[in-house]
Amino acid sequence: MQSAEPNLFRALQEGSFSFAYGISPYLFAAIVVLIVAAVWLSYYKTTRPLTPPWKTFFVFTRSSVLVLLLFCLLRPVINTMQVAPQETYLGVLIDDSQSMTITDIAGGESRREAVIDEFFADGLLQDLSDAFQIRTFRFDMSTQRVADAEGLGGEGTSSAIDQALQYVDDQLNGLPLGALVLVSDGADNSGSDPLVKAQEFGSRQIPVFTVGVGAEEIPQDIGIVDVGAAKTVLEGSVFTVQVGLSHQGFVGQEVELAIMDGDTPVVTETVFLGSEGVTQRFDLELTPERPELIVYDLEVELQSGEIIEQNNRYSFLVDNTEKPPLDVLYIEGHPRNEYKFIRRAVEGDDSLRLATYLQTGPEKYYRQGINSPTELASGFPRDREALYQYEAIILGDIEESFFNADQLQMIEDFVAERGGGFLINGMVDEEFIGSPIADILPITLVEESFLPGHLRGGVRRGDHPTGELFYPRLTGNGQFSPLLRLAGDDAENTQLWQTLPQLQGVYVSGRVKPGASVLLEHPNLNYQNQALPLIVSQRFGSGRSMAIATASTWRWQMMMPSADQSHETIWRQLLRWLAVSAPERITIEFDREFYNVGDEVNVTARVLNDQYEPDNDATLWMQTTDPLDQVVDAPMEWDIEEDGVYRSNFTVDEEGVFNLLVDVASAAGESGIASSEKRAAFVVTPSLREYTNAERDTGLLGRLAEASGGDYFNLADVDGLADAVEFTPNAYSREVQIDLWDRPWLLALLIVLMCMDWIARRMKGMS
Repeated sequence: MQSAEPNLFRALQEGSFSFAYGISPYLFAAIVVLIVAAVWLSYYKTTRPLTPPWKTFFVFTRSSVLVLLLFCLLRPVINTMQVAPQETYLGVLIDDSQSMTITDIAGGESRREAVIDEFFADGLLQDLSDAFQIRTFRFDMSTQRVADAEGLGGEGTSSAIDQALQYVDDQLNGLPLGALVLVSDGADNSGSDPLVKAQEFGSRQIPVFTVGVGAEEIPQDIGIVDVGAAKTVLEGSVFTVQVGLSHQGFVGQEVELAIMDGDTPVVTETVFLGSEGVTQRFDLELTPERPELIVYDLEVELQSGEIIEQNNRYSFLVDNTEKPPLDVLYIEGHPRNEYKFIRRAVEGDDSLRLATYLQTGPEKYYRQGINSPTELASGFPRDREALYQYEAIILGDIEESFFNADQLQMIEDFVAERGGGFLINGMVDEEFIGSPIADILPITLVEESFLPGHLRGGVRRGDHPTGELFYPRLTGNGQFSPLLRLAGDDAENTQLWQTLPQLQGVYVSGRVKPGASVLLEHPNLNYQNQALPLIVSQRFGSGRSMAIATASTWRWQMMMPSADQSHETIWRQLLRWLAVSAPERITIEFDREFYNVGDEVNVTARVLNDQYEPDNDATLWMQTTDPLDQVVDAPMEWDIEEDGVYRSNFTVDEEGVFNLLVDVASAAGESGIASSEKRAAFVVTPSLREYTNAERDTGLLGRLAEASGGDYFNLADVDGLADAVEFTPNAYSREVQIDLWDRPWLLALLIVLMCMDWIARRMKGMS
């Protein structure tokens, strides 16, 4: 097959000019000067008088004719490098990810449609096939070979240029690969650097030619960048959905965010957009309304002029299914209103079980909320197995002497190692100073004798400062904490707190420990220049601890209408927060919060034995049910590097909810099915990756071409691509000599000059 030849401009640019008969270009230039001088002398005297301009014209035309004849007789040639026709291969890689469906090409075409028109319909691939054997590939997160445009679908949820280059290199390994053509918008989101592979190709003299597709700037777009939400919640809980938004072209615009449950909006909020290209964070508060797996849709109001619509909507999953109640152990030193109203607060809440042990008198105790006659029959648990069945512990006005040293140490281990929650509600016995309880608490314990006089004596009636009525004050942390949330709207929440009745009495301890968070404080009383804390929380080891320094929260119920649920809401949220940190015997974790079609899901199961220690001897099976109700069983393998950790992975191919059931053979024991299996779910959603920063990345594509020895082209200026690929030197190029003397344009120029000379001579009457 006859190979193509480059245009004169590219030939001169890429190759070298010479005369086939060995005449130096400098000698040719000297002869040209002599020809011009001789012609000028021949017109020095003419048969008819001529003006200087006409004489110059005749000298120019006659000299040009003679120079062109000499130029052709000397046989001018261009020496350049060219691939051997049909002896080398060319790999064409076409980006087939979702960003290629964006319609930002002139005329309303999508990027993919423009590529199909240019490469397939307009014959650019055919032009390239004149010199190469073509192998065409599509790529997104993976790469496959395609025969024609029918193989392009535009459904890939991410772009991985490095992977595509590596795949083609592996597939064409051993073949004479002359060059690669990479067609993409450059929106690589694989996390790996394709420049390294491009440099490797360059070292092997395999140039990569990149073709950029799409607009270099998206003028108007609002997009969801990411969504963060609690995947599992307890019934009736308020939780926060964190939304990241970015935009171009809508500074100061007011837009509406909405969380939809099907076609029903459950949360709406109007937000104002700030600077372009900066991700803004917004918090939306949500309470699931039915006990099941719920897929919510987050929507951003579509604005006029937006090019990309796909990134205005995103789905996330909330698991609000019924779950076993969280077990809370409550030890109370004497009957009091606080005890009675805390028990009332959790009545009817199936997510909490409050097992209480109330001391009613000397050696007299009363148990409530127990599951069996033997539970708490001997008082506070005397071994870890019995204590670790609970997720949280509450101590209320109990003396240190109630516990022995082993039990105090068990409480510390329960929080630090078991990951349970711990709460002291009310006055703290001074005898706890120096004990493990003092270590757990988020406040320091100080002997009464060290306190200022007006703060001594605990809670007293009358005019003593510690016993007066007061309106508690929410701190900055408390205003936005889900523990003290009475309403989703900030203004409404503040208003509801202002309607709560006064509390009476505060128990004084020491300062708040570093790292602890004060949620509620006394409005008037201070200790060491620090407002007296009323509710303080902190992390301790693997668990959580809290102190409530008043015994009068019952007033939030007693002094309010019977229908008011403020007291119940606050206490339920506090107890759930304490208990939810304690791990179950079996926990399931995913490596990501959300998945897209084609993603690999990595599942980790952590298994504890009866002593809540890592279990390396379990046998685990994972049952996966996909959105099409297809069930797959697979074993989970123990991770030898981590105690009690088992792993499995699989790839998701469908959008929707996936349900997992992990069965643990050795964890069942006498604990029943609740301790031998664990269910979890996750949702596979449309991807946001391809629509975030979706403008053409000319810089990346240009660097890839430069690093490999190729060139970069815009899709609109791709006409010169075929010549550039064929005549750019590569590992399989050969030197060719291209004749110029027989070019049609040279003959045409010669004829034109001779005609001009003949016509001018006739006009002037010259022979």
